[in-house]
Amino acid sequence: MKKRFFVITISAILLALGLTGCNNGLGINDDGTYTWKLALNSTEGDNAYDTGAAFAQKVEELTNGRVEVVIYGGGSLGTTSEILEGMKFGVANVMCESVGTLSTFTPMANIDAMPYLFRDYDHFMQTWAGEIGTEIRETVGEETGFKLLGGTYRGPRIVTATKDMQNIEDFKGFKLRAPGLEMYLETWKWMHAAPTPLAITETYTALQQNTVEGQENPMTDSMNYAFDEVCKYWIKTNHVYSSNVIIMDREYFNRLPEDIQNAVAQAAEYAGQVISKQQLENEQDAEQELIDKGCTVREVDIEAFIAYFEDFADEKFPYLSDWAERIRAVGIEE
Repeated sequence: MKKRFFVITISAILLALGLTGCNNGLGINDDGTYTWKLALNSTEGDNAYDTGAAFAQKVEELTNGRVEVVIYGGGSLGTTSEILEGMKFGVANVMCESVGTLSTFTPMANIDAMPYLFRDYDHFMQTWAGEIGTEIRETVGEETGFKLLGGTYRGPRIVTATKDMQNIEDFKGFKLRAPGLEMYLETWKWMHAAPTPLAITETYTALQQNTVEGQENPMTDSMNYAFDEVCKYWIKTNHVYSSNVIIMDREYFNRLPEDIQNAVAQAAEYAGQVISKQQLENEQDAEQELIDKGCTVREVDIEAFIAYFEDFADEKFPYLSDWAERIRAVGIEE
């Protein structure tokens, strides 16, 4: 019954969007060109949006206009789950989101949010541009039915709070908004905090009302949501370095002509490289802006946090333990 309801719902969406007809919403035009819908939950200035926009421009350039990509930002085509579930029906042809978003399809995607995998920007970029990055994209892609391409640095996730915190002990009982994904929730439970799954759009008000005492996101994302107005303490826990990727339906991608596939892969790689560098620069500017606004940007003993999470993967996510070990070893000379 649930599946039948889903099919009816998708059909209604397709009709509403005017996607039924000869191309079945799959973006293939009668003259052999392609018009793709790129779904983004965010707006200009966000890491995922900017990655998607750079990808769209580059793929059109590489195909000499044979592929046109139309951007639908601000969640205008639906929620992340609706887009991902409906992608094979043509609700969207492309999406840019974090790898961890796919954890509802396969637990392997949880690797994206594993705490304290990466040392810094260079370690992150080396991993995602190398063999392990390719393996992660292919493994998650095969298990979910999606094609994952590129890899954009989003910046380390930090904690913004209404009170000062410096040590691991300070997080005991700390009420914070966290994404409603298993890895994030288990991370904060490991620290004996009190994570609360909450829509990001509801978090500002929750902080005002003291329903939660903080939240965690990359610094620039947190500033985009104006959390500096309600959180005067910004604690650089740097606990997660996640990656935004270009996502397409795997079967659809595999049916594309080889030259289009190559253009898509090249455009995704280009977008990841360009926006990653941009993100790094934005972080430096954002930190100074916070200080100028009177916020406290708190450095913590990262090594202490890393040591505290030493057994986390083995105990909570043993199926990811080997992956975590391999990622941590990238770039370390034997």
